[in-house]
Amino acid sequence: MPRFNRVSDELDSKSTADRVALDERFLALFIPDTPLDRVESQELRQIVSRALQTLTPDELAVVEQRYQNKRSPGAVASRLQMDRGLVAQLEQSALAKLRGPLVEYMES
Repeated sequence: MPRFNRVSDELDSKSTADRVALDERFLALFIPDTPLDRVESQELRQIVSRALQTLTPDELAVVEQRYQNKRSPGAVASRLQMDRGLVAQLEQSALAKLRGPLVEYMES
């Protein structure tokens, strides 16, 4: 019985933001998915896939480390054995290449 109280106390001590921060995949189960949504989603995936193919190997490595593996710029620089300034330049260049097609799609 005391065990449940301890767990309950821990849950009560968490902030409301911690308790309501649900995984997007879980929330997607409750959001209606229309055929148009699926088409737009597939189209966006194709646009991003094509844009990723325009990145240099170094740009792709930086983007992967920063956004897929959620590493800090310093950690990326260390891991890829690059200067922090170069990592920042590669990241900015890659993001510009990725944004371009997305902006065009959103404006059309």
